[in-house]
Amino acid sequence: MLNAAISTFDHADSAAAHEDPRTRWFREVLAAERDALNHFLRADHAAMAAVVALLAAQQRPVVCLGIGKSGLVAAKVAATFSSLGTAAFFLNAAEAAHGDLGAVQTENVVLLFSNSGSTEEIMRILPILKARKCPLIGVIGRARSPLAQVVDHLVLMDLQGEADHIGMAPTSSTTLQMAIGDALAVAASRARGFTREDFLRHHPAGLLGRHMIPVRHLMRKGADLPTVAPDASVAEMIAVISAGCMGAVCVVDQDNRLLGLVVDGDVRRLIEARRDLYAARTADVMKTGPLVIGEDAVVADVLLLLQEAGRPLSVVPVVDGEGRLSGMIQSYELLRP
Repeated sequence: MLNAAISTFDHADSAAAHEDPRTRWFREVLAAERDALNHFLRADHAAMAAVVALLAAQQRPVVCLGIGKSGLVAAKVAATFSSLGTAAFFLNAAEAAHGDLGAVQTENVVLLFSNSGSTEEIMRILPILKARKCPLIGVIGRARSPLAQVVDHLVLMDLQGEADHIGMAPTSSTTLQMAIGDALAVAASRARGFTREDFLRHHPAGLLGRHMIPVRHLMRKGADLPTVAPDASVAEMIAVISAGCMGAVCVVDQDNRLLGLVVDGDVRRLIEARRDLYAARTADVMKTGPLVIGEDAVVADVLLLLQEAGRPLSVVPVVDGEGRLSGMIQSYELLRP
């Protein structure tokens, strides 16, 4: 066993020795940033409950403040807050001193980012923020820095060093700032009860926007809808499937309530079983209790249904609140660009 272990270590050392140094440098940065996150996670974060509660309770936009690389992080974090239901905007600390402070109202929560904790541009506007009674949350790298002493809520990064080879470029510090900002935004969003549906409503463009298209805009409906009665012959049912060009037919009663679904695969299985197609009735072939979607649903709801089904579904019936058939939607329609 010992010899095997020594052999394993020798092999690992040999592999590391033959690794291209450029690959090693790449991996070292990732490892250093991972270690920075792990070091931060080991700290006591009990005070974050009050910070999250403060952010979640805001009726005014959260001001994300920073400059330089920390400013870039602050801008991204502001976008994350807004995307997750907490209004926020980015304020460049340098521009703030030249008029942009007008965007900050009394009691706006200010989330500031400063690794050094002594950013001159932030220090310059601090008295004004204090005068406006703005609660200050500081994501700061040094506990004994000027900013760390004056913020109302300190999120101390306690960074051990940057990840670059000279230890000077904002790398681990900005990664940690970003992660903390994301964590605050997500936690505040959860505290506000923000849902997946809320998120989709906030993203009307692009693929996310398509996911918010109402199903009723895409479904087949009216006279074009392939339907049969349960007592229809299999021959009649096959004719309706062929004419409908959806590879399926909905089985409905006299009140148009959905009773079942037949797809072309069911017909093939019927033929393979060598059953008499002319003697069988649609009710003998249909699957009862098919998965359905409500007529008020959006595309995202159907995609979730398809994902949770655990099996391929070529069509999904759309029903109203009384179980009456409103339409049918083909799954491939949802995947069109």
